[in-house]
Amino acid sequence: MVLFLLLLSVTGTGVVSAFASSDSPSNKQESATVVVVHGGDTLWEIALAHKPASEDTRVYVERIKRFNDLHSSNIRVGDTLKMP
Repeated sequence: MVLFLLLLSVTGTGVVSAFASSDSPSNKQESATVVVVHGGDTLWEIALAHKPASEDTRVYVERIKRFNDLHSSNIRVGDTLKMP
């Protein structure tokens, strides 16, 4: 019984940390690369330049939008974007 409870507590804490959000504010500040938007830049081009090679560009555009609390893909010259 003691072994079962110990095993349950160890796996339970692992499950909690596995479901922790990777987009929490502290993670945003620690791991973010900042990009300044220049004339002619699009969110698609920025995503294409900064995404991991294995990730679909459409998915990364959505990650950038969520990471920066953007409600659309519209960006303006001088905006700063944090890359996830």
